[in-house]
Amino acid sequence: MSEKSKIIYHRSLVLLSFILIIGLGFYIHNNTSTFILIKNIRLDIVLALILIHVINYWLLGLTHKLPLKKHQINLKFKEWYGLCMVSELFNMLLPAKGGTGIRMLYINDKKKLAMREFLSMSFAIVLIGFTLLGLIGLAYCQIYLKKTHIVFSLLESVFLALSISGIILMFMTEAISKLFKFKRRYSPKNYLKDLKLTSIVSLCWIGMFVLYPVKVYLSFKAIGIDLNFYDSFEISLVLLAASLFQVLPGNIGVKEIVTAYIGRQYGIDFEVALLASIIDRAILLLFLFPVGFYFYWELFLESSLPRINWARIGASSLIPLRKRLLKVR
Repeated sequence: MSEKSKIIYHRSLVLLSFILIIGLGFYIHNNTSTFILIKNIRLDIVLALILIHVINYWLLGLTHKLPLKKHQINLKFKEWYGLCMVSELFNMLLPAKGGTGIRMLYINDKKKLAMREFLSMSFAIVLIGFTLLGLIGLAYCQIYLKKTHIVFSLLESVFLALSISGIILMFMTEAISKLFKFKRRYSPKNYLKDLKLTSIVSLCWIGMFVLYPVKVYLSFKAIGIDLNFYDSFEISLVLLAASLFQVLPGNIGVKEIVTAYIGRQYGIDFEVALLASIIDRAILLLFLFPVGFYFYWELFLESSLPRINWARIGASSLIPLRKRLLKVR
C-alpha cells in the first residue's frame, strides 16, 4: 500500500468512526426513554466491571511478558502491565492495531529485541489464542447451542475455520513452507515448542475467555436484565468472533450494533441491548483512559523530557518548604 493510499485509508476510518458516533448519538437522543435506565446503575456493578478489566489486562500483559524471558528480557510490573495498557489504549484510538506497534517500538528501543523476533513472538501468542477460541467455540456449538438462526450457523463455521487453520499453523508450519517453498520471515516455532510457555499462555487466554461472559452478564445486569449462563456465554462467543474482524479502532460502534442485534435473538429489546453494550464500553474507557495515559507518561514521555536541576537553582530538597518560600519573598 502506497503512502497516499494509507492516508486515504486512515482518513476514511476516522470519518466512518465519526459518522457512527454521530449516528449513535442521534439514536440515543431519539430513544431517551430506554437510555434513562443508565441512572439506575449500581456502584458495585461498576466496580465489578472495572475489576474484570484490571484482571483481563493483567492476564493479557502476562502473555506479552512471559515470551520475552526466552530472550533474557525481564520486564518490571510497570513495564509489562503498563505496556499492555498503553497498547490497548492506542488500539482503541488508532486503526490497524496501532497500539501493538507502539509496544513493539518500545521493546525494540529499550530492550533491543529485533522487530522480526517481536512479530514472531506476537504471532505465536495470537495463534494460541485464536486456536483455543476456535476449539472452545466449536465444542460449545456442537454440544450446547440449540439456536438455528443464520448468525449462529455462521458462528459455528468461523470457529471451525479458526480451529482447523490454527492447528495447521501450529503443527504443520514447516511442512507447508517446504511444500509451497515459502520464505517465512516470521516463525512462531521457537515459542510454540516451549510446552511450559504454551501451557501458561493458554491458561491466560482461557482466563480471559472466562471473564468475557461474566462481563456480558454484568453489563446487562446493570440495567436490570438477568441473563442465564448459557445466554451470556453465547453472546460473548459472538462478540469474541466479531472482534477478530476489527476494522475500526476498538470496533467502536460495530460491537454495540452486534450486541444489540444478538440481544434480540434472546428476547431483549434492541435499544436495551445497545445500552448494555454502551455501558460496557463507557466503563472500559473510564478505566482505560486515565490508567493508559498514566503509563504512557511514565514509559514514553517522562524520560524524554529534560529534568530540572533543582539544586542548581537553589531549590534543594534539603531546604524545608517554609525556608524556600521565605527565600523567594
